Amino acid sequence: MHLPNIKRTGIYIALIVAFTLSFLHSMDFKFFEVLEEKTLDLHFALRGPVVPGPETVIATIDEKSINRLGRFPWPRSTWGRVVDRLTEEGAKVIVFDVFFTEPENVASDDLFQRALMQSGRVVLPVVFDFSEGGYKESGFTDQKLDFLIPSAYMAMKNTDVPSLITQAKMVLPTLLRFSTYAKTLAHINMNPDIDGTLRWEMLAVDFQDDYYAPIGLQAARLYRDVPMEKMVLDFSGAVQVGNMTIPTDALGRMLINYRGPNKTFPMFSVSDLLDRTIPAGTFKDKIVMIGATAIGIYDLRVTPYSTNMAGIEKHASVVDNILKGDFLRKAPDVDIPLILVFTLILGVLIPRLGAGSGAAVFIALFAAYSGFVHYLFVAKGVWFSWVYPASALFFGYTSQTAYRFFTEERRAREIRKMFSSYVSKRIVDELIRDPSKAKLGGDRKEITVLFSDIRGFTNFSEKHQPEEVVSLLNEYLGAMTNIVFEHDGTLDKFVGDAIMALWGAPVGQQDHPERACKCALAMIKKLKELQAKWTAEGKYAIDIGIGINTGDMVVGNMGAEGKKMDYTVIGDHVNLGARLEGLTRKYNNHIIISEFTYEKVKNIVKVNELGSVTVKGKEQPVVIYDLVGLKGE
Repeated sequence: MHLPNIKRTGIYIALIVAFTLSFLHSMDFKFFEVLEEKTLDLHFALRGPVVPGPETVIATIDEKSINRLGRFPWPRSTWGRVVDRLTEEGAKVIVFDVFFTEPENVASDDLFQRALMQSGRVVLPVVFDFSEGGYKESGFTDQKLDFLIPSAYMAMKNTDVPSLITQAKMVLPTLLRFSTYAKTLAHINMNPDIDGTLRWEMLAVDFQDDYYAPIGLQAARLYRDVPMEKMVLDFSGAVQVGNMTIPTDALGRMLINYRGPNKTFPMFSVSDLLDRTIPAGTFKDKIVMIGATAIGIYDLRVTPYSTNMAGIEKHASVVDNILKGDFLRKAPDVDIPLILVFTLILGVLIPRLGAGSGAAVFIALFAAYSGFVHYLFVAKGVWFSWVYPASALFFGYTSQTAYRFFTEERRAREIRKMFSSYVSKRIVDELIRDPSKAKLGGDRKEITVLFSDIRGFTNFSEKHQPEEVVSLLNEYLGAMTNIVFEHDGTLDKFVGDAIMALWGAPVGQQDHPERACKCALAMIKKLKELQAKWTAEGKYAIDIGIGINTGDMVVGNMGAEGKKMDYTVIGDHVNLGARLEGLTRKYNNHIIISEFTYEKVKNIVKVNELGSVTVKGKEQPVVIYDLVGLKGE
């Protein structure tokens, strides 16, 4: 295949890959979506943990507490004691990730209610149900309970933008006697991605046209003393908390910038808190998140850092995100333009480069883009799409490489078929490695041609049996062909008993005149060995003459296309080489070279000048030489 066709095909392949990936992108191909989510997890793993701020600590319902305080759930009186201790220690915000939805012992509930009332800093949870039908039998209700769950957002912006915020069907509220004395209520809903991993926090849940915030956001708001009136929900993709703007997606979700694996935040056992074994001041002016870490309570979540992170640690990461303001943002979707750019870059470059250079370009682009995407994540807090653009690079490169492999394999078969009878295996392999060296159209270049002919062969063939003639000729031609190949020559053709060989094509050879002369001397040496053998066997000992000429010739595949094609050379210098071979009979020698060849090899050969002759077809006389050997031999 011609190179322009290959280059054009490279563009076609690039467009096919680009169209396929763009189509998958438009169809929201789930497999690629999951892969993209996994790349976010990889960014976290490569970045490593981030030290959280000192504002947030966790009071854990752990195995130690369960062993000390008894089987969970604990009486409300125990939680009253916990609230009293944290209030006494000076905690600024107390956040419960524990449900209080059903009444218990009146005395126990009274103790907890009194503790809430006296503390005035406790955030209690509610949970929403998003499914049709809900769980009324489990305490859920679809009634609007403004007096139980005050709406988190007192103001709205860009309300003309269609709302995509998740709508809840039902709610499981905290008991009225507790919620009345809570500082605020907030939801603890978690909405994992399709692979089960928690990556987003729902900053707003729509329940009967009011919007409610999670406990992490409410805890941060209270810690910063931001009034409810300064909580603004922007439907264009943001939440404002006082002077801070939190970026969200169209669903009102915030990407969670996880701080690290399990136990990244300071954790203290609830039993140690009640036993007063924790140093004084540990909880002063802190946000204290209360939740379960014990495995048996089953409040464990899959996060980018862990497959069993306690839910309360996720909430703590949300709080720390908001307090530090180091939010993650998902970049605008530019996948399709990048797909087109990357596939076209490879479609243009790969067909023009060698295999090694093409691989280097692919690796460089792949590594540079991957590094750029990770840099944006670490340095700028931007989650930039990786899967589709990287797939464009990968499939763009592999498809181009596969096409090149099959094309080159076909070309290799063509070259092997075309040249294996003409040249040595080494030359064939070189042509396969670099097909550009075999210019199969007509090409004018300097070449050295060698003609060899058996003297008196016609008389010999008339006087001997055909079988004897063929046997002797095959032995001779086989030996001479091997010598031509040993000197990296191209066997042009056999014409009866004559041999035509050339050097300098199809593979360029700087020393082609020298190779031809050395080949001719080796042929005569081998001939003498054969003559001695034939004489000993009582056979006719044939003799040969060789003519060598160097000059510009036209080389290429010639003949009838599709029927019979031969790789050969034509031109006046070819004819001169043939006529020099005929002159060996006149001068009764074995090898005659022209002045054109002699000028190229005069420093390495021994010759006898035979004079100037006017060869048929040439107006100017040509100086010819008898080649007798190599200098130094």
